[in-house]
Amino acid sequence: MKKSRLMSILRSTGYDPSENYLYILLVSAPVLLTVYRYFAEAQNFLVYFPGLNDIAHGDVYAYLLEYLSFFLLMLLAPLLIAMVSGRSSVLHSLFSFRGQRKNLLWALFAIAVIVVPSAYHASTLPSVQAEYPLPGSLMQDQQPLIAYFLGLFFLYYLPWEFFFRGFLLFGLKEKYGTMPAILIQTISSCLVHIGKPTPEIIGSIPFGIIFGIIAIRTKNIWIVVLLHAALGIFTDLFIIYQG
Repeated sequence: MKKSRLMSILRSTGYDPSENYLYILLVSAPVLLTVYRYFAEAQNFLVYFPGLNDIAHGDVYAYLLEYLSFFLLMLLAPLLIAMVSGRSSVLHSLFSFRGQRKNLLWALFAIAVIVVPSAYHASTLPSVQAEYPLPGSLMQDQQPLIAYFLGLFFLYYLPWEFFFRGFLLFGLKEKYGTMPAILIQTISSCLVHIGKPTPEIIGSIPFGIIFGIIAIRTKNIWIVVLLHAALGIFTDLFIIYQG
């Protein structure tokens, strides 16, 4: 009786059991991002593992643990959801390098002409300088810089683009169409920037739309991963070596 009552209430809201994957996809964004923001950021790991506070580059290790958690939450968990729901084939294709040579050349051109100058300009802003690089110890000693950037690229930027410009974007596109899907994932990715420097959160809106369009056009996430990572990494490098 209670179950039928619950189903009656759900149907009154327009609930359609055939759209369960869509509902799970939409709920996953606030759930996974909340877990990340409240339990898996670097400052959490400095509390979970207090010994990190007493070693050289402990903050770098804390951020790498954060990025590993981000990888698990924003890439592996969504892939598992898609696999269980029988929707993983489209997502797997987003990782393909086939047919991306021309797009890669355009991406490298965009990095040289747009991304690097944008990163340099951002690196001169006091609010950005106060925020980056996230592990402050890198300003004094750059020994772990390559390992840090590799972790940043594969454990943070890759799952970021997979979740927003892959899992969310292509999942929502089936139901709502291309432009609404681009805008919805942009809203989500923008909100994650709350607390970041003002230029960054403002920039996340046009970049979210542009990256969404690129992902739809290329049916691939590697191009947007490359663009996003280049923007972040070059900004860090300019700040470190100007400082």
